[in-house]
This record gives sequence, structure tokens and C-alpha cells, in this order.
Amino acid sequence: MKPIGILGGGQLARMLVLEAHRLNLPVAILSPLESDPARTVTGSWHKGNPNKSDDLLRFMKLCSSVTYESEFFDAALIESVSKQTKTPVFPEPVLMAKLQDRLTQKSLFDDCDLPTSPWRPVDSQNDALVAYVALGRRVVFKKRRGGYDGNGTFIVRGDRELTDFVGKMGKESYIAEKLVRFKREVAVVAVRDQRGAIFFFPFTETFQKDARCLWVKGPLKETKIFGDLKTRIAHFLKRTNYVGAMGIEIFDTGKELIINEIAPRVHNSGHYTMDAFDLNQFSLHLRAVSMFPLPRGFAVPTSKAFAMWNLIGDVPSSDLRPWFSKPSTTEAKVHWYGKLESKPGRKMGHVNALAKKPELALKIAQQAAKQARRDIGF
Repeated sequence: MKPIGILGGGQLARMLVLEAHRLNLPVAILSPLESDPARTVTGSWHKGNPNKSDDLLRFMKLCSSVTYESEFFDAALIESVSKQTKTPVFPEPVLMAKLQDRLTQKSLFDDCDLPTSPWRPVDSQNDALVAYVALGRRVVFKKRRGGYDGNGTFIVRGDRELTDFVGKMGKESYIAEKLVRFKREVAVVAVRDQRGAIFFFPFTETFQKDARCLWVKGPLKETKIFGDLKTRIAHFLKRTNYVGAMGIEIFDTGKELIINEIAPRVHNSGHYTMDAFDLNQFSLHLRAVSMFPLPRGFAVPTSKAFAMWNLIGDVPSSDLRPWFSKPSTTEAKVHWYGKLESKPGRKMGHVNALAKKPELALKIAQQAAKQARRDIGF
């Protein structure tokens, strides 16, 4: 069997590689730097830029199928090379092109009847002014491409903030969304295979700090409103012929669930699956993109509740202590990403914790995260 190709070498690619080893699936990585986190866990690393035609062509010829760890690669280029090499890519590049642009992503939500905040396209300063008024003067402006962890996102709650934003627009294109007042943020990971089977992990509560996910806890009790949304998400996956794992970020207003964004890949909010179930998002994504069917039924939980706490850098540091943190316990497990340098806002690892209740699991994860940060020195 030719290897499954992964475009990108960051922590998501690293965790996909580690899971592929456990499943005895061959994988290969295409990424530019020898210091990339995935490089250190595979002997099949190929130096190259996934956004360069020659590098991509050489790599895809070696692979049985290809997937991404990021939605920021050139989908049109990937589609062209896929046709040349006859190597299937999942999610399909034509679909990825729509999902990596927030305007066409929102249009797909509307076309597939997914609940989302009212929005308008913004291509000029005048468009921004019109959208601001039309959407009730409490607006979120988002760059159409390349935004992540709050980058490229601007919250405008009044005329002064609007003036500041308009002065920074430049020639970028945006979408404007009506600002949603929510009680909590929720997430779910769904996976669809090439045969059309769909698998859902539980809904979870998430908390963001400085526009980055700090923690996840769950499972949430699946009431009718969650079941209805799951049905609509499944319809969306089927209608778009999506293949692979998808992270879905949701606002819970107390009265309705509104989809904020989707990530067409394995997702930070699903890292708890590595320890909380007998199956995880990485194993199911690999199954989906390599023609192996998804398992029927549900993942078997290893505990009644779980939590995940991200280990995020606070200050620049290239002097990380060259020793391991204290061993993981039965309640908490530390996952490091193999990054050699800490930077503010950089995800260095995460802690998964198990307990009888989500609140207790979250407390255990937080305590373990504090200890891990002290041990590693960032």
C-alpha cells in the first residue's frame, strides 16, 4: 500500500502520524522544515512546500491518497496536481476551495440550511458601513481567507470601533456577521467516510481566551436541539460529499444553536478523543481518507466525563528545559507537540483528563497543565 500523504508538518500532522503508526498505516509528510513537529515522528518526511507545484507533484505521485492538516493550502493547485497524478485528495480540493473562503463557506451554510448568524460580503469601506447598519451596529468583520485563532477577526460594537476597523481594512475582502450573544460556546467533531457513513463524537463545551481555545469539557447532554443540529450537519456533509473529520464551532444562545465556523480537518476541540474513547478523531480521519470504513455505532468511552486543557506559550523562549514533564497519570495525560521554541499564543501541547463529571475532569486538567508548564519551563 502506498502511504497516505499529509500536507503540512505541524502538530495536527504529528498526531495523525502517531495514530497511523498505531493502526499500522503507512503515512508520508510534505512540509518545508526539518524542525516541523511531524518530522520527528516519521521516517517518510519529504522536504517541500505544499503550495509549490513541483514539490506537490513529486509527493503526490508517491501517495495512495492525500489529506491536509490545514485549510490554508492552494486548493486550485492541489486539484490540478491531483488530476495529473490521479491521486485522490480528501476533502476534495473543489470543496476545500469553498470552505477555506468564509464567504463561500457561509453561502454553503445557507444553501444547506445550517443555522448561522446573518452576514453580508464586504469588499469596500462603503460595504463595511452598510453592513454595520444593516446588521444592527454590533458586527464581527472577518477576513475571507487565512484567519485563525482570532487573527483577521475584528469585533465592532460602536461607531468609534467601526472607524478604527475601516482605517485598517486595506484591500482585503471580508464578511460581516451580526454579533451573536451566547451563553456558551459548543463544538462537535463529525467524520464522514468515502462510502457516506457518518460518525459523531459528543457535543462539548469550549472556552476561548484571547480568541484561542483554552479548554474543552464534556460530554454535553444531547437534548432535542442538539439532535436536530446533528441531523442538519449530517445533511450538509452528505450534500457537499465531504470526506474526513470536521470540527464545528457553535454558539449556544440558550434558545438556539448557531454555527460559527467549521474547520475542514481534525480539530483542537477534538483532542480529548485521544484518551476519552476507544476511537479518536485522528484514527477516524485516517480511515475515511484511506477507504477503510468507519466503525458502526458509537465510540466506547473510557470514562464518564473528560476535559482537555491547551498548553499555550506566554513568553518567547528557545531555552525549553531538556527533560520530560512528570509522567502522565490514569486521570491526566500530557501530549507535547515537539516544538523547540515557545512563543506567545503558540500551542505547545495539551492535557487530557478523565473523571466522573466534566467539572472535575476540567479541574484535574488545569492542575496537570500548571505542573506540566513548570516542568518543561515555558
